[in-house]
Amino acid sequence: MKPHTSTTGSPRRRAAVGVIAVTLTVGAVASACAGATDDRQPAEVTAGDAAPQAPADDPTAADVLAGADEYTQERADAFWGAGYYMEDADALADLWHVDLLEAKGRAGQLLLDGQPVPVAPGSSLDLTDPDTIAGLQLEAFWDAGYTGDDGTALAALWHVDVFEAKATAGQMLLAGQPLPIGPSGTPVS
Repeated sequence: MKPHTSTTGSPRRRAAVGVIAVTLTVGAVASACAGATDDRQPAEVTAGDAAPQAPADDPTAADVLAGADEYTQERADAFWGAGYYMEDADALADLWHVDLLEAKGRAGQLLLDGQPVPVAPGSSLDLTDPDTIAGLQLEAFWDAGYTGDDGTALAALWHVDVFEAKATAGQMLLAGQPLPIGPSGTPVS
């Protein structure tokens, strides 16, 4: 299942994924630079030596320095926006024998290039697992534009706890059934 719910569902989730992706990218660049060998003495290394810089007039040089399988926000948005789940990313990482970030980056780039990805979105979900089903129900609730306040209102209407109300609402939405109240938020398009 996707991390918590849909990462494409709300600006808050997109921002969190962006922050994580940027942090991991910066960390990877810093690690690569730290592992690079340099024959100069430590006193001769300056702050400008931290990372190789591409010439400003050569946009392709920056792409080569960044690496072909970098996990960028654009690739992340393409991956999650196509309906993939974390389990699908795990399956791709196993298939390609790469780490999880590289698998998501590669798949995102394939999608951006209009190429097929060898794992279909959602095909790696275990639909017999109650946790997976609950996650999908909650995702449907949030993606339909329902909010925490809507969950509270449904819980009061149905005389159940809020979590159960959200799960039941998500189950109904997945089955194409209308809810007794409309969403107070904006549905994911």
